[in-house]
Amino acid sequence: MAIKKRLSIKEEKLMNWKILLLLFVSFAAYSQTLTYDFVDWDDIVYIMNNKMITAYSWINLKKIFTTAFMGNYHPLILLSFSFDFHFFKLSAPGYHFHNLLLHITNVFLVYTFFFHLLRKNTNVALFTALVFALHPMHVESVAWVSERKDVLYTMWYFLSLTAYLFYLENGRRYHYLLALGLFILSCLSKAQAVTLPVVLLLIDYYSGRKPNWKMFTEKLPFFVLCVIFGIIAIYAQDTFNSINPNGYPAIRSLFFGPYSLCLYLFKFLMPVNQIAIYEYPLTLRGTVPFLIRFSPAIFLLVGLVIWKTWRSNKFISFGLLFFIVTIFPVLQFLPVGPAVAAERYTYIPYTGLAFILAMAWQQYRTKLARHRKTLLDIAMILILAVMTMVTWSRTQVWKDSIALWSDVIEKDPVCCKAYTNRAFMYNQLKEYDKALKDLNEVIGIDPADSKKLDLYISRAFLCKTMGRYDLALADYSSALKLHPDNVKPCFNRGIIYADQLGKHDSAIMDFKKFLKRYPADTNGNFNLGITYYKMNNFDSAKRYFLKSLQLDSVNGQIHGLLANVYYQVKDYPSAYRHGMLARQYGVIVDHSIMTFLIQQQAKTQAP
Repeated sequence: MAIKKRLSIKEEKLMNWKILLLLFVSFAAYSQTLTYDFVDWDDIVYIMNNKMITAYSWINLKKIFTTAFMGNYHPLILLSFSFDFHFFKLSAPGYHFHNLLLHITNVFLVYTFFFHLLRKNTNVALFTALVFALHPMHVESVAWVSERKDVLYTMWYFLSLTAYLFYLENGRRYHYLLALGLFILSCLSKAQAVTLPVVLLLIDYYSGRKPNWKMFTEKLPFFVLCVIFGIIAIYAQDTFNSINPNGYPAIRSLFFGPYSLCLYLFKFLMPVNQIAIYEYPLTLRGTVPFLIRFSPAIFLLVGLVIWKTWRSNKFISFGLLFFIVTIFPVLQFLPVGPAVAAERYTYIPYTGLAFILAMAWQQYRTKLARHRKTLLDIAMILILAVMTMVTWSRTQVWKDSIALWSDVIEKDPVCCKAYTNRAFMYNQLKEYDKALKDLNEVIGIDPADSKKLDLYISRAFLCKTMGRYDLALADYSSALKLHPDNVKPCFNRGIIYADQLGKHDSAIMDFKKFLKRYPADTNGNFNLGITYYKMNNFDSAKRYFLKSLQLDSVNGQIHGLLANVYYQVKDYPSAYRHGMLARQYGVIVDHSIMTFLIQQQAKTQAP
């Protein structure tokens, strides 16, 4: 595919100014994210509590490249977070800056790819890149730190596509191998990159390359890697229990995929009511709504458009196929995760639709008179300006966790995850009344029993923190009634009975019920021993302290309590021995008791 067109010096200068304007607008639309915080949606796990990124070491490097993390195999993402942690520690603006830098790089790469694909058509390349840069549906990929996956895999993805274009232009094997290597890096950043080999075939089609044996054999290494990384991705998701976590029947997936495709097409043209979680479209009975049963027809309609434009308007068929191919793995034909769609999945796919708009704009523009061309250009600028303002506004939703989940609750008042996540943040901020209100709301929604159990336990813990022990006990009792086989709430209820209410008999009953299921639990035995100790039942206290010690022999606190127990029953040698062990493990026993025990020990050793 030889490039014949050469730009004049004037055209090159104008192009450079256009590129600078493109990059500046991209930065301006997202500039306020540089002051934003992390959010309690994966950021805590990926960054704040992730020991793998805190230090460069062979052990961490091995873990990064040999384990699936959060249901994904993406070692380059973890390496990039490790890089950020080295310079920024846990300062969120540094991570946001890295995300924005990658996004701006991607904007330039999208421009470069279409510039070469269209043989130096600067206007279409610029229009496409502007839509990519400013589309509000891309905010999630840029403003959410944990979604570094999108901006990083896209960088390698478009570098690989551009290298392949160079290979078609000059036939150099170097560019072919470069495209293959960059494809691997993209797959190591996000599994959605496996679509690239099919996009290479689309490039062949759009470039007018005649099908031959070489065209297909040179794609073979790409498809082999596609299968390998695809299998790894499915395995990683399965280990995290992300594949069909809600247990939907397979027949429903026939509707979920087309429905999400319709949603993505609509949101490209009308990005309204954006939300972080798009829940599955089910009725109160758990069935697929009637209208959504017609959604598979969208595939027939798109297929018809592709067939009609295959030869006459290749840009339409190319753009639609680019969109469908790159978004197909996340269309929920195989349900993965709790949402039917996600805005982050559109980051690369919308490029195909943006290309169609750009080409249609140019073709229509050439047919207009000069003054009408100006009006069309003004209209295009106004549309891009509106997109910029919407994107600017949408980024504010991601400034912190409270803003994010408040936005979800406003648009989906029955989203359980939003209430629980916001309640968690209110709890962290010690705004306990607001946290309790959110938990009350979500429990009132009447979620599934498995979720309701966790909610009762969360609310009980919060009520305990607030000193509302009666409500905490009621929630632990509700959790036990809901799932009698789950005795873990007995332990927490026993703590309240023993420590806050002084109802030792009730506490003992709960601890014993808990230990019947978990007899080797150190904390269960320890707390039962303390309860007996408070009741001056030293023989029973000693028995459970000794059992705790069998499970945790270096626990200085247990040794200290045993020293007190043996002192009370006048077994001074044993009291002295455990008192000294308590000291050894950093726990100080009552000074007067230890002084007495030391004197007694000295007497027994005297000649």
